[in-house]
Amino acid sequence: AFVGKVCMDLNDAVPEYKETTEESIKETERFVSEMLQRKYSRVKPIVTPRFSLSCSETLMGELGNIAKTHDLHIQSHISENRDEVKAVKNLYPSYKNYTDVYDKNNLLTSKTVMAHGCYLSAEELDVFRERGASIAHCPNSNLSILSGFLNVLQVLEHDVKIGLGTDVAGGYSSSMLDAIRRAVMVSNILLISNVNAKSLTLKEVFRLATLGGSQALGLDKEIGNFEVGKEFDALLINPKASDSPIDLFCGDFVGDISEAVIQKFLYLGDDRNIEEVYVGGKQVVPFSSSV
Repeated sequence: AFVGKVCMDLNDAVPEYKETTEESIKETERFVSEMLQRKYSRVKPIVTPRFSLSCSETLMGELGNIAKTHDLHIQSHISENRDEVKAVKNLYPSYKNYTDVYDKNNLLTSKTVMAHGCYLSAEELDVFRERGASIAHCPNSNLSILSGFLNVLQVLEHDVKIGLGTDVAGGYSSSMLDAIRRAVMVSNILLISNVNAKSLTLKEVFRLATLGGSQALGLDKEIGNFEVGKEFDALLINPKASDSPIDLFCGDFVGDISEAVIQKFLYLGDDRNIEEVYVGGKQVVPFSSSV
C-alpha cells in the first residue's frame, strides 16, 4: 500500500480543510520521515498534492523536492472535467497546459500516478510517456459525477502506463470488480458514440485491473500476475459458493474451469465468491468456514 498525507493550501470552498503552505510541507516531511523510519515492507509513503487547483506553486515545488529527495511515489489527479481544466489554465497561465504544471514542479515522474486524465491532449499523453508517469482510470467516479470518459485505447496507443482505480469516494464503489465493469461500459460508450472503432475486451480490462495496476506503480517485476518469481497475490474464487449471484450451466465448463466462468465472476461475482485472499504468499482473509 502507498499511503500519503493529502496536501492543500488553496481551498476557499472548505476553509476548515485548508493548511498554510508551511504546515503542509512540514507535516508531509514529518509523515514521510516517520514512515521511512518504520521500514514497513508493504506500506510506503507517497507524496500527495490533492491537485493543482488546491496547491500553490510553492507547495507543489516543495512536494516535488521531497519526492525527489526520498525517491518517493507521487499521487494526485489531472484533467477530471472540463471546468477544472479551464480553471487550471486561468490559475496558472504561464504553463503550457495542465500536465506542464505538474511537470515543471517535479511532480510528473516515473513514480507518478495521476487519476482520471479524461481530457489530456495527445501532446500531454506524450509527456506522460516520456516521463514514465501513469494514469489511474476511475470510470465509476467519472460516470457518477459526470466528469467525462477516459479514452483508454488512446492512452494505450500513446504507450502510457495505465491501471484501474476507484477515486475513493468519487464513485459509489471501492470494488475492483465494479471498476472492471464500468471500464468496459465506458469503452462501449465511446464505440457507440463513434469516438473509437472498437471497444476494450474484457481480457484487456482484466489486465488493467491486475498487471496494469502493478505497472502503473512500477511494481510489475514483483506482482501483477503469476509469473515464476513474483509474489503470490491471489484470490481463491468459488463460483458455486452458497448464495452465489452466479448461475452456472453445464456448457460453462471445459474441464475444471473455463473462460465463461471467469467472465461470469468478473461481471456478476462479489465477496460471496471469494473464499480466500493471499498477499505475498500469506493467506490474509479466510472467507471460507473450512479454512
